[in-house]
Amino acid sequence: MLIETHSHLNDKAFDADRPAVLEKVFASGVGKIVEIACAPAEWKQGEDLCAAYPGKISCAFGAHPEYTKTLSPAVMSELDAYLTKPCAVALGEVGLDYWWDIGTKEEQLALLEAQLPLCAKYSKPAVFHARNGKTPQQNAYADLLEALGRWTYRTPRKFRGVLHCFSGRWADAKAGLDLGLALGVNGTFTYKKNEDLRETIKKAGMDNIVLETDCPYLPPQSARGTRNDPAHIPEIAAMVASHLGLGNAQLADKTTANAYEIFGQF
Repeated sequence: MLIETHSHLNDKAFDADRPAVLEKVFASGVGKIVEIACAPAEWKQGEDLCAAYPGKISCAFGAHPEYTKTLSPAVMSELDAYLTKPCAVALGEVGLDYWWDIGTKEEQLALLEAQLPLCAKYSKPAVFHARNGKTPQQNAYADLLEALGRWTYRTPRKFRGVLHCFSGRWADAKAGLDLGLALGVNGTFTYKKNEDLRETIKKAGMDNIVLETDCPYLPPQSARGTRNDPAHIPEIAAMVASHLGLGNAQLADKTTANAYEIFGQF
């Protein structure tokens, strides 16, 4: 079985054919999905999607850094309530994004740090977003990992969370691993110019990665320019396995075990 650890199936891109997409996904060998509801308007949608596919879809609830300037205390209280739901397996995605003009570093860190205590409160891991800016000085990975050095949440499992859609350098990967974070590997691993990323993932090894799509975004190389969905997880897994010198079944078993080490037996 394969696990898709990061999807946005409630995106409007799936409004016309969501049930058909999910039927295809589960037929592909993907047995479980973590849906990411990282906008207040998505929280109820995430809960409803989980209810429609019990035992197959679980959810992370959180506020993406794009909501830095708009999240009110009342909405934060609502997020707290969603993390008590039976379908909730994580806080997320939360973090820092310097690519878009969505708030200063200080404002984004304040939103992140307002949410992180929910992990300890409800014994949940976190799904982290980090996107560097357009200049070397806008290093979201460095700032996020520095902030997480002060994160006190502990878990009996191996991982405290995941650096989703990992696109950083080996130094970023090593710092994340040292903080108890797995690396999320998606379609970007297959892109022709991403040899540095492939080598970083190879150094991290199969013990420290999970599979994701970030759909409807970032399809693998074979589907560039089209809508992504979790049925591409087997293709991503096969390329990762080949690059790491593993069999497909070995890679599937290990990444599934790693997903359980993050999210528990969901």
